[in-house]
Amino acid sequence: MLTLEQMKKLLDDPSIPDEQVLEIRDQLYALAEIIYEKWQQDKKAGKLPGIKPPELEDWYSRKNSIPSGR
Repeated sequence: MLTLEQMKKLLDDPSIPDEQVLEIRDQLYALAEIIYEKWQQDKKAGKLPGIKPPELEDWYSRKNSIPSGR
């Protein structure tokens, strides 16, 4: 977790009170958690570029291993 000092340096605004800096930090962590959970769901569902859902892995493997009629 980022420290108060690290957050102050990142925000680069000395007028923001310490309590508000810590609140911003906590909100950023909450947002990051939501984004990470959504990414995990999309990855599992195969919605990310280049990633197939687990239930289709066998189908893709069989399809690619069948020689074409040429």
